[in-house]
Amino acid sequence: MADEESNDFRSWMKSMGYNAKQVSVAGEVLGMSPSLAGHSSRGLRELTKTERLAMAAATTGIPEWSPANEPELMAVRMLYTILTDEIQRVAVGSDPEMEALRAIRAVIRSEAYRLATESRLEPSPDPETDKAILDVLRAAMRGTSGH
Repeated sequence: MADEESNDFRSWMKSMGYNAKQVSVAGEVLGMSPSLAGHSSRGLRELTKTERLAMAAATTGIPEWSPANEPELMAVRMLYTILTDEIQRVAVGSDPEMEALRAIRAVIRSEAYRLATESRLEPSPDPETDKAILDVLRAAMRGTSGH
């Protein structure tokens, strides 16, 4: 049997709060059969890229893809892009005032994306609100890609 340090599946299980007796339950979260989860837990097989992506999604709480979940997933993708851009900008070093402005811009952009996602889920169109949201999103994207 593989130990947690040398087995990515067991390490992932532990990070998610599963104990050694919950291999099948943990595997089910990833869409694995009980026998496949058992083999993975014992280190008898390598994890596939698909399984590793499923582990990442489960760890971060990202729902499985479906047309209904697509707006939420796209919002997560945009937020991730904004945050990684902001982190990279801060990493190169700047003064505290610039860092504060970047943080405020990131919050404004994330709120714009949240509003855009909510508007997509609204059953009836609201052209005026949709136009305002699209204007904010375009401005946010120009700000993200322009710096």
